[in-house]
Amino acid sequence: MKVPQGGTGQSTEQDSSLPALARAAIRAIDHIVRSVKGVREFTDDELCLLRIGKAKSDRHIILSDGTEILDSETTGELHLWNEHVPPIPRDGTYLIWAKRFYSRLLCSTRLLARYMVSQPEWRHIHAWRGESSFMPKGIHAVQLFSRAGSDVIQEDSALRIGQRFADFWDNLYWWMLAWTFNPASLERKKLPKLERWQIWISSARLQEKYGRTPAQQRRRSPN
Repeated sequence: MKVPQGGTGQSTEQDSSLPALARAAIRAIDHIVRSVKGVREFTDDELCLLRIGKAKSDRHIILSDGTEILDSETTGELHLWNEHVPPIPRDGTYLIWAKRFYSRLLCSTRLLARYMVSQPEWRHIHAWRGESSFMPKGIHAVQLFSRAGSDVIQEDSALRIGQRFADFWDNLYWWMLAWTFNPASLERKKLPKLERWQIWISSARLQEKYGRTPAQQRRRSPN
């Protein structure tokens, strides 16, 4: 008995639409979560990788430039603008991707530095913090973000999940976003064993490193 061609085609079309529907649902959920948390864009530059919000620090920390952040102190919060992150290639050409990502990261940080000083509500913020786990294998997040002037703290995801059940849901939410916006970032990564990093940069270092215009940077650069 043969299956009618029309019926087979219809089933395939329905099956193939399921991932698209799931991704659309996750995008809608992400929009709601950002709205609730007050995460917003601060520029319309299509190269910007960052959205911003405010959050309470979950630790007492002294950054490498001496800036002290108290536990529960209000800090700036950095979120990836997922739609602007370059797609991670499936063919393993991660170095080219890393250079493109790094270039956009520097552009984003310059935009943030200029925005911060132009908006009074952000001038009291002593530091900015982000969390990430999306780097492809072979790209060292510590080296990449440290080169951009940030302090990077790698966290033991398995230990944190054992300590705080809520972290599992954070990881699951990140996993869904990665699958939706950049699925190649999930290669060889297992949900219970995600490598997570906190990325910090003080407002003082942000302004010192990125707040000046290119002309000012050239004048202050050694010959």
